Amino acid sequence: MSSRLGLYARPTAGRRLLSSTPFLRNAEKPSGYKETMGKYKTFMGPFGKVFLGAVLTYQIIYWSWLKLEMDESKLEKNEEMTGLEKKARDLVAAQK
Repeated sequence: MSSRLGLYARPTAGRRLLSSTPFLRNAEKPSGYKETMGKYKTFMGPFGKVFLGAVLTYQIIYWSWLKLEMDESKLEKNEEMTGLEKKARDLVAAQK
């Protein structure tokens, strides 16, 4: 029975049980830094989403552009190789 009484004993200092009001250790006004950061905290989530969306968009556009440039240079090299192979065949046919 004494163990049950320990559960319902008065709360120790610094701890409140079953209370609807928050426990304030210092009833002082918050510092200016905390007030300022509190104002910006509401914008951190949306700012983070927009920032990550912008970075993702940039990376997608960058990779797409890089892919298009690689395809274009590959096409130019293939056209040059085709021209050189044709020229080589013509030279070999002219020698025979």
